[in-house]
This record gives sequence, C-alpha cells and structure tokens, in this order.
Amino acid sequence: METLNPEILNRFINPDISRIPGVGDKEVSVEENEVAIRAGHALMVHAMAQGLAAVVPVTDEPAIPASVGSYRIAPCSMADVHEPPYRVDDTDIQDQLNALRAQNQQGKLDNSLVVACAASVSAAADTLKDTPQAADERIVVYICGGGFVSSDVPLLKWHYIKVSHELGQRVFVPRYHVAPTHQFPRAPYDVCAAMHYLCARGFRPQNMTFVCISAGGSVGLAALHLWHLQGRPMINGAVAIAPSVDLTLAHRSWRGNQDKCVLHYVPPEHPCSMSQMYCGAEAHERLQRHPLVSPLLGPLQHLPPVQVHVGGDDALHDEATELAARINEQQGSAELFVYPKRNHYTILRGKTQLDSLYANIRQLTD
Repeated sequence: METLNPEILNRFINPDISRIPGVGDKEVSVEENEVAIRAGHALMVHAMAQGLAAVVPVTDEPAIPASVGSYRIAPCSMADVHEPPYRVDDTDIQDQLNALRAQNQQGKLDNSLVVACAASVSAAADTLKDTPQAADERIVVYICGGGFVSSDVPLLKWHYIKVSHELGQRVFVPRYHVAPTHQFPRAPYDVCAAMHYLCARGFRPQNMTFVCISAGGSVGLAALHLWHLQGRPMINGAVAIAPSVDLTLAHRSWRGNQDKCVLHYVPPEHPCSMSQMYCGAEAHERLQRHPLVSPLLGPLQHLPPVQVHVGGDDALHDEATELAARINEQQGSAELFVYPKRNHYTILRGKTQLDSLYANIRQLTD
C-alpha cells in the first residue's frame, strides 16, 4: 500500500469548482479512478497507523460563483420550537437524546444548517431565508456523509447546489456534529432537531425530500426513525446515494470490492473503525446493531418511499441493495438503482452518470 500523498489526495478530495454547474460532468478516466482508490486506501492505512486525528483530511472549502448559486449558514434556535420528548427502546439512548433536547431548548447547542439555492432556481431576495417562499414550497433536506467522523458539508457544496439546480428546489443542509468529539446519538438528533426547526419556520414534512449521501444514509434514516417515534407526519420521500446503513460491516462487498472502491475496510474491532469512532470504544459492540445506528437491521416499514442508488463496485453495494429489499419485504416502498462499474467516488462523476442519477431522483421529487 502506497504512503499518504497529499497531491494524490487533493485530486479526488477537492473537485474543480470552477466548472459548476458542470462540475462532475467530466468522465473519470481509468487512471484517475485508480489514483482515487489508492489514495482512499492510503488515507485509512495512514489513519490506522497514526491515530484518530489522521482520519479527517484537510480540504479547502470551495467557493461558489454567485452566477451559479448562493448559500448561507443559518443558526437553528430552538427557544420557541416545540420538540417532543424522545422515546426509544433503549433507556440510555433515550436519556442522551432528551439531555440534548434540554440543552438545545436552553440555547446551549450550536446547531445550524446551510440554506443553498442554485441561481437557476430563484433570484429572489429571500432565497436564503429559512422560511417558505410559498405555502406549498417543496425542499430538499440534504444529509451529508463523511464516514461519521468528518463533515462533507463544505466539500459537497458543489453537489447540493447542483442538486438544487437539477431538482429545481432549495436545499437545506443540517450541519450535524461528528465523531469522535460528538458520538452517537448526536448526529441523528441534530438532523431531527433541524426538521423540527424547519417545520416551526413554516415548512411542511410532506413537502420535504431527504437526499442522504454515504454515512448520511445511516444518520438520515435514523432521524426519520426518531421522527416517526414522535408521531410526526412523514416526509415525501428519501433518496439514499451509496448509503452506509450497517456498522457491523458484515456484508461481502466490503471485502469483495476492496480493489475497486475508495473505501478501505477497517474491521469493527479496530479503534479507527466507523463503529468505534461513532459509538465509542466501550459501547460499540452493544450499539452497532441498534436500528438508530444500523437502520438496515431495524424496522423500515415506517419510512416514506425510498430510492436507493449504489455503484456495482462500491464497498457498500451489498448493504445498499439489502436495504431496498428489506424495505419492500416489510411492506414499504423502495426502488433500487445499481450503476455498473461505479464505486463510492465515481457514482457522482461523469455527465452520463449524473444525468441518469438526477433523472431517477426527479421521479420521486417531481
């Protein structure tokens, strides 16, 4: 395995923002894909050798030209927002959620979200306000990934503005807190609290569609589980793109696609595994199968209509395909889209690929 090379990492971590709205349209060459795979594995090998602080790469926050789109960070004040108590089947988790709820209502949590809009969607002065532009405004709630330990909110700015452009809707991105500083259940709590905030601002759940990327799949579906347990009206639908939904990492594609995917397999017993960093070293064995950590292993019939998108070469391929199957087995509604020879990196690269991805998503959002 090659050593960590910042120049190689930069080639696939930081996209060419100057190409927006065509960013990502350039097809990935065989060489670039191989470089990305080597860099992804090298990053985790380096992290496993150097410790947790080495897991999170340093990336530049891309600038977005005003002619392409705009965004702002909006604080989520919960002082006047009714957030019902949390009731789950694990007393410890329930106590942690309700402690977060109490702190949030006292203004002690620094929760916020990004409001983003493509220039092609609206040029109105109130585009970046966190209130509806119309009573029936449809919006996207975008749940970023980052392996539970880093926030892709800055890195994927190009993508959620592109989502706004392609779907013709404004996008709201909860800036959920990440491990290991903020471990489970902080991330799904932050997303659920952001939903309460948006509803208090006048948005309707039935006009919201989740778009969840990678680790955002687990966080987003867990937040919807909490939302359901609170008896709130369910959202319009959810799109899960290359979702991580099982932190036991037991699926065959984790090992079978290692030479084809940027994601490096780190066994759950390793201190740098997603399971241990997200749940904590002492709690991960008990929590990694809980439905709020691994949604695949819990009840799924309460979910809205779900689209699952995954590459055939993705390390997450098997758990993503099983997610769609289990939702349908539990009398829910799920549609599966598998993109041959695409991995966790190339699923969002190439004009033909992106056109196909967005055309499928529009079936759910239009």
